[in-house]
Amino acid sequence: MRFPFLGKKEAKGEGKKQPTFDNELLGADFFCQLAYMAAIATSGISRSGLFYHAARLPYSATRYFRRVDFVAKMFNHDYSQACRLVGEKTKEPEVKALLLRLSGALASGEDIAGFLSRESQVLSESYGNGYERRLDLLKKWSDAYVSLILTTALVTVMAVVTMMIGNVTIGFMVGLASLTIIATIFGSWFLYRTAPRELKNHSLPYRSQEQDTARNLLRIVLPLGGLVMLVLIVVKANMGTVMVAAAGALFPAGLVIMTDDKKISKRDEDIAAFLRSLGGVMQAIGATAAEAMSRLDFRSLGILRDDVSLLHRRLVAGITPDASWNRFVCETGSELVNRSVRTFWDGITLGGEPQNVGIEASSFAMKISLLRAQRSQIASGFIWLTVAMHTVLTVLSVFIYSIFVTFSHLVEKLMPKEAMGDAALTSLPNMGLFSQSSSQMTLLHFMVLLIVVVLTMANAFAMYSVSGGHWQKILFYLALTSAISGLVLIAVPAVASTMFTML
Repeated sequence: MRFPFLGKKEAKGEGKKQPTFDNELLGADFFCQLAYMAAIATSGISRSGLFYHAARLPYSATRYFRRVDFVAKMFNHDYSQACRLVGEKTKEPEVKALLLRLSGALASGEDIAGFLSRESQVLSESYGNGYERRLDLLKKWSDAYVSLILTTALVTVMAVVTMMIGNVTIGFMVGLASLTIIATIFGSWFLYRTAPRELKNHSLPYRSQEQDTARNLLRIVLPLGGLVMLVLIVVKANMGTVMVAAAGALFPAGLVIMTDDKKISKRDEDIAAFLRSLGGVMQAIGATAAEAMSRLDFRSLGILRDDVSLLHRRLVAGITPDASWNRFVCETGSELVNRSVRTFWDGITLGGEPQNVGIEASSFAMKISLLRAQRSQIASGFIWLTVAMHTVLTVLSVFIYSIFVTFSHLVEKLMPKEAMGDAALTSLPNMGLFSQSSSQMTLLHFMVLLIVVVLTMANAFAMYSVSGGHWQKILFYLALTSAISGLVLIAVPAVASTMFTML
């Protein structure tokens, strides 16, 4: 049987490249691996067939089952002994414990389908608890990140105010700027490390309509936007204008990507109900997937209504089931749909009980979807707070700097230098307004611009880290923060100058 839902090379059996091992994704992959094995085990498949199909999955957890299959076939061991040998050499605690328990179940003659189903439920609870613990930690660190950014803003304000009331050295200014930048970067990086790692978009050769649109937009808009920014830099345009141009280049593709992300979230919520209902109908009437699909009420399928309807028409038209299901998965753009449909369809194809297979596949999909909903709730509040905080901080930093520069120029114009002698000049108060050199003013200007740019990039990365999803989502957040920063750099200095002009 051709293995569906893989890329072109894998489907043709070309280039046996192993999936890259990522320890951060091991928990989710191991959960999916066990759900898959529990589903196909309902068919009464042989032990060699069970491990053969488990060893072909493109997950990071597959390597352990591939080793079991290799040891059993290469050294002519029983699969129970192969599980024990591989389990004893495995360092990951959960995988090691499962392989040793599986070894005991195989040796005792226990029903493997029942064993894998129970282990899948246990692992579901374990993975869910671990995910929720990381969400709790992520929520605490998101609050800490807000406090950290506010602190960096206070440091920036202190730097400008200190220059206004006294002489400061260049080293002092550089030190404050470095402290602000390091704290901001560290906070956003720690949010990324704290957040749960997961794959939301699949990497199949065909993608959803929105993903194709975003990819085509990026090919056109990014080079054009880069060219416009280069021209603005050459003509020495205002930094705010450059950032607004960057936001304009990133926003179209970012908006399409965010639209696709929302649709994928809804598809992930609805796929569990679809597979569970389809498996139940197939079991009840003893029919194929196409016949059972015609008995479903498509209005209950939510956002999958059009996708399932198209899948049904393809199956009825005589297109091969593998190709029809493969295209259905590709057009959803979701990795969760990809994995749950692979579990369902392989289980059905191998002769598993449709109802039990549907339950296993839907349980996996529903668990992941519910956990992501909790993360989405945390992310939505953090994103709105970060946008508001970014706006306030950039306005505050640029406004105080603009006030200082404008007032310094005003004092410089009002000072009657020609009529005052050296004694009169030395009698002026030793304040920053009267003593700043051009080099210090230039450095202060560069420091404020650098802090605004760092805040723009760090806040965008922080919002992406908390929300998760495809890496291209960061383009939308970066467009949002760049537009805010650019408009602030354009408008605030003009407002500050107008305030003193009216005096």
